[in-house]
Amino acid sequence: MKINNEVKNSLLESLTKSKNVRASQEMDVQKGQGGGVADKVELSGKRDEINRIKERIKAEPVVRQEKVDSIRDAIETKTYNIKGQLVAKSILKNHLLDQIL
Repeated sequence: MKINNEVKNSLLESLTKSKNVRASQEMDVQKGQGGGVADKVELSGKRDEINRIKERIKAEPVVRQEKVDSIRDAIETKTYNIKGQLVAKSILKNHLLDQIL
């Protein structure tokens, strides 16, 4: 391949232009990082709603003692009736979920 002066000049011009473009892009990036333009973060109103929900959850007891007491009394008086199919279904469901997760 023969390279004449015209090709050399066009190659040099394209290289210098690309170098100048790259340098100007780097300057733009540096201006954006410390050149007076600051990032701004705004939180939505959902944050307050989430905090209210968290407080309501914390206020609820972990164990519903009145339900535990009623079941305990029913077991002691032998009036607690439980369906075997529901227990088996619940056990299988929990077992399958444990295996999947």
